[in-house]
Amino acid sequence: MNSNQPVTLLPVAAVAIAVLLGACSNDPAGPDAAPTTAPPSSTPTTPSSDQPIDLARVPEDTTLEGQDYLVPYLAGDGDRDPAEGPMRAVVGVPGGYLGGGPVIQSSSGNADAAFWGTVTRVATDACLGGSRPVGPTVRDLASALAAQRHMTATSPVPVTVGGYHGLYIKTVAPANLDRCRDKGVQILTGGGSWLSLDVPGATFREWILDVAGQRVVAGTRGDAHLTDEDPLNRMIESAEFTSLDDQ
Repeated sequence: MNSNQPVTLLPVAAVAIAVLLGACSNDPAGPDAAPTTAPPSSTPTTPSSDQPIDLARVPEDTTLEGQDYLVPYLAGDGDRDPAEGPMRAVVGVPGGYLGGGPVIQSSSGNADAAFWGTVTRVATDACLGGSRPVGPTVRDLASALAAQRHMTATSPVPVTVGGYHGLYIKTVAPANLDRCRDKGVQILTGGGSWLSLDVPGATFREWILDVAGQRVVAGTRGDAHLTDEDPLNRMIESAEFTSLDDQ
């Protein structure tokens, strides 16, 4: 996955192949079995560690061990946000998820999660396009997302993540995207495509937080099977924030 492109979901078939490869490499061998060499895999497993692993240093599409990971913030063009400084989100990821760079992907390939440190523009119509600048506060962004045309949005509600306060909002794409631009929806814009998806009924969940004076957006997106109780959403809700200087 190219970090300079919008976050994209892995095809389910690709994920299934990776899981099968991992299962084959772990088959127990009897004491008389001939030595074998495991074939190279495009999804190596990260080693376990007592300290959080910097996800930015993990190769993309890696199968993750159950571990805490330092997750960098994205910028508008998909790269790490240069304004984030030394700050990272700390996310506890169960084993079997895919990750690398700044994104955590579900093992089924139907959802992913990331953090944004800079959001300056929001789509006015998530289906047909157009955008407008958004103010700097948590409420500015939550209100802009709630007002997007062609999206069904919940009312923003107070939320606390990692001890920092903010607002939570969920938006749902139309069930029919045939008349939408590129047959998909895009909820954030600026420097590149953010959180765009071409899945009917796609769900976007945003935790918009004030983290030590900086607005940070934690987001998940997926198809209609991504429920509120999905472990990917629970990971976001239990995230912490830290400075690399403290590691």
